[in-house]
Amino acid sequence: MKTPAPGRSRLFKDMTVTAARILGLLTCLYFFICSLSFLSDSFRILGGKNIGALFSNSDLLKNPVVGLMIGVLVTVLVQSSSTSTSIIVGLVSAGAPVRTAIPMIMGANIGTSVTNIIVALTQAGDREQFRKAFACANVHDMFNWLSAFTLLILEV
Repeated sequence: MKTPAPGRSRLFKDMTVTAARILGLLTCLYFFICSLSFLSDSFRILGGKNIGALFSNSDLLKNPVVGLMIGVLVTVLVQSSSTSTSIIVGLVSAGAPVRTAIPMIMGANIGTSVTNIIVALTQAGDREQFRKAFACANVHDMFNWLSAFTLLILEV
C-alpha cells in the first residue's frame, strides 16, 4: 500500500487548522452579534418605557459634556470601547434619545486612550520598543481627543 507523501500530509493538516480557525472566528462573531441583541432586549425588558424617559427628562444628561464623561468612564471601567458602544446602542434601542447618546459614543472613543496607554506600558521591558509603543499610543490619543473636541463643539 502506498503511503502519502510527507508534504501532502502537512498541507492537509495546515488546511484543516486554517479551516478550524476560520470556523472559530465566525462562531465567535455570531455569538458577539447575538450578545448585542440580548443586551438590547434586556435593556428594553429591565428599563421598559422608563429608561427613555430617564434620558429624555434629565437636564443633567442633556449636557453633552456629561455624556462625554459618561462614555469615558464606562469605557475605562469595562476596558472595551466595543462593549461600551454596545451598551449605548442598547440604551438607544430601549428608548434613550440619540442626541444624548452621541457624546457618549465620543466619550467611548476617548476612553480607548486609557487602554492603549496600558498596552504601551506593557512594553516597558525593552526601552526602544517602549518608546515606539508609547509614541504611537500618544498619537492615537491626540487624534481621539482632538476629533472628539471638534465634534463636541459642532454638536453643541
